[in-house]
Amino acid sequence: MTTKAKIPSSNNPSSGNEESTLMDADFKILAEDAPVMLWLTNSEGKVVFSNSRWRKFVGGNSKEALSNDAWIKALHPDNVQYCLDVFNTAFKTHQAFVMEYRLRRSDGEYRHILDTGEPYLNKEGNFSGFIGSSTDITERKNHENQLRISQLELKLHNEKMQLINELNSYLQVCSSLQETYPIIEHFSRKIFAGFSGVLYLFDESRTMVEAVARWGNSKILSLESISQDDCWGLRQGKPHIVESPKDAIVCPHIHGEPECGYVCAPIVAQGEMIGVLTITLELDAEDADDDSTEAGSLTSLEARTRLIAMAADNLAMALVSLKLREALRSRSVRDPLTKLFNRRYLEETLLRELSNCKRGNGELSVIMIDVDHFKTFNDTQGHDAGDFVLTELAMLMNTKLRKGDISCRYGGEEFVVVLPGASKEITMQRAEQLRVTFESHKFMHQARELKSVTASFGVATSPMNGVTVEAILKAADEAMYQAKEGGRNRVVAA
Repeated sequence: MTTKAKIPSSNNPSSGNEESTLMDADFKILAEDAPVMLWLTNSEGKVVFSNSRWRKFVGGNSKEALSNDAWIKALHPDNVQYCLDVFNTAFKTHQAFVMEYRLRRSDGEYRHILDTGEPYLNKEGNFSGFIGSSTDITERKNHENQLRISQLELKLHNEKMQLINELNSYLQVCSSLQETYPIIEHFSRKIFAGFSGVLYLFDESRTMVEAVARWGNSKILSLESISQDDCWGLRQGKPHIVESPKDAIVCPHIHGEPECGYVCAPIVAQGEMIGVLTITLELDAEDADDDSTEAGSLTSLEARTRLIAMAADNLAMALVSLKLREALRSRSVRDPLTKLFNRRYLEETLLRELSNCKRGNGELSVIMIDVDHFKTFNDTQGHDAGDFVLTELAMLMNTKLRKGDISCRYGGEEFVVVLPGASKEITMQRAEQLRVTFESHKFMHQARELKSVTASFGVATSPMNGVTVEAILKAADEAMYQAKEGGRNRVVAA
């Protein structure tokens, strides 16, 4: 229950009591010079007293400070109705009140104020108004706000790190770089919620940097393919931070005149620069939800750039590791000369494709290819020329095959092509196209034209010619030898 105060009043009769008069005088002196802002109202809510500290705060003289308008005029517009509601309720209920609001100081700065009001009684015990104090709590509010921001940043940091760890766990089990791109895009939308971004990686020639993943409002980002010189982050090998595009060095790869800042964070691992991560520093109004808007508005620029750098570092380690695994795997399944798949990969893949063919009641065809008179070619033209011819033939095969076809070097001058889902008739047509392509191709080696090269082709189709790896390869091999015995440079079906 609220205890209602009784205070000395200048209206008390002077008939009796010198001690009361002294107390009254002492109270006025104490209230006037108190180290906090004090005020007093009558029962109607009119301010009848405010001390020097309060008057100094609002910058008014005694008469102005005693006016209710001085307080109302100094209130922040957003707080006026709230304060009046609290004040009016207190006078109706005669109950103590506490309220926080912003009040304009004499220098024009709005400060956070804590008001505490207590009802007081006159000598007859009737409600006579409120006595209250006003305390400037701006520093406390700033500290609380900074603490809230720090807590939010810590919470967001933990959430983002969890997402980055999840991304890493997926990247570690990816079998190719191509497989990582949609995964990176998916997680980046969560890690950088409300912000736009693009991931660039160097191409195989390391002359261009290509966009492999995008999210957010791509209009404010850059082209699909850029050179290393187009990005200041790549040039310097460290993050390039643009807080305000109007007063900064903007990367040439950014579209037109950007409306917001951005960061280009190079992706570097084990001393190798493999790309760059570009992220905007301002929220996209269309893409931002309530959570990302609060996070983006309260977290500091430093926290955002730190998150971008962490993401770039994690991507670098994961992608470099994957590139190494890809290289090792490629060496284990690729022929080092022609870069076609090797015999080991052929047998593993053919086993799988034959199983799929059997389950789906489909067809699968194989072309066995042997270069005609290759030993003689090597003896007369040289082994360097022979290696060159094999490499050229591998290139020609890849240009004539479908995306799902599998071309392999079977051994020496022999090649095998697996065509899943292809009938005997279609495979015969493909083999004939290859035969003509080989025969008509001009092999230029070390500025001289080599003599023409031909090959013999054998075609076998499953299930007609066999349902196992051994059976289908044997059938194609026998057909290829029939082509050789029939005069070479021809196609024969098993």
